[in-house]
Amino acid sequence: MSLHQVDLGTTCKVLSTGEEGTLKKIYHYPTRFEVETADGRVKHYTTHDLEISGVSRAVPQYKSSVFPTPDANFATSSFSPFCAESTIQHFFSTTPDILWKTITSLSLLNVWMPRVQRALPIVDVDRYVSQFSFDRIELKSGTQFKIRPFSLSNYFKCTIKSFKPEKELILEMRFSPLYKEVITFSLDVHELGVFVKYHKKCEGLFSFLSIRRFYDREAHTLSSLDSIVPKVDFNQTESESSQDSTESQWGGFGSREEYIAYAINMGIQGNMDVINSISEKPTRGLAKAGLVRAKRTGAVPPMPEISSTPASIEEPSSSESEDELIARLIADGISGDMDEINALESRVLRGKIKAAIVKAKRAKS
Repeated sequence: MSLHQVDLGTTCKVLSTGEEGTLKKIYHYPTRFEVETADGRVKHYTTHDLEISGVSRAVPQYKSSVFPTPDANFATSSFSPFCAESTIQHFFSTTPDILWKTITSLSLLNVWMPRVQRALPIVDVDRYVSQFSFDRIELKSGTQFKIRPFSLSNYFKCTIKSFKPEKELILEMRFSPLYKEVITFSLDVHELGVFVKYHKKCEGLFSFLSIRRFYDREAHTLSSLDSIVPKVDFNQTESESSQDSTESQWGGFGSREEYIAYAINMGIQGNMDVINSISEKPTRGLAKAGLVRAKRTGAVPPMPEISSTPASIEEPSSSESEDELIARLIADGISGDMDEINALESRVLRGKIKAAIVKAKRAKS
């Protein structure tokens, strides 16, 4: 019930003195109550001064969210004379190593950090292409790079002030010749993800410019970062995780480098199906680049030793050789029967057969 609708004559109690009286009149805008006490005095009170009979008012209570949850994400900024600070917190459902690699990939700053249109390394090399590659610099305290805030702006130097892997990264950024900012990324690892605190501090006469339009742009910094960080399902069982890990191994070899070396050797022999069947684009690109380099220089990486048949190479049955199996599956694929081909566990063999089917169909047409 609205306090404007309280019936006249209702008993009231003055909270400050404990006196009781009777409601005589209600005034609006602002709401005030005219109360006559037992001794005949008439006074006016606000809604917070009285306890009205028959009217109950719930006391508001604040409940803080359980830490850490997405509800605990927030962004705030403050300014005092010659000092501006802002803080952002965000919870990432991923592992610390994945998150750390994304944050420290300086070439991706323009993707998720506002006011960065492009980032480039500062290197002293003659080769033109290397001047744009962050592979030429070492991520450590004191490393410098440069950024351009917008198209018509100059490049400004930035410095890595502190570098603690998977714990803390401190950057000294400059987006304007008038001021510089110190940005700190702190990682707090939890059971179901990583909690990141982003703190920025700017000191100086023009420090107030660093928080201009903060809630429009910079407050969404970690949200933009979260949109490109690969997510991890922590509810996945251990057996499912180990199965996925086994299936995603590099062709059954012990490391990606061995798998690439194997693919390069097969490419030198004229078998490009192994390289073309690599599902991961970065690995396939490295294998193709290594093949080109091996053909140009003649330096072929040694064929890795295979203690057992890799997971990506299936052994044919005793009654059917590998060549017979491939020939039969190619014939089935040309006739339209792809069930047995799609059921193959070996990605390399499956890709090899499908490539042969496409070539055969192209030759017929």
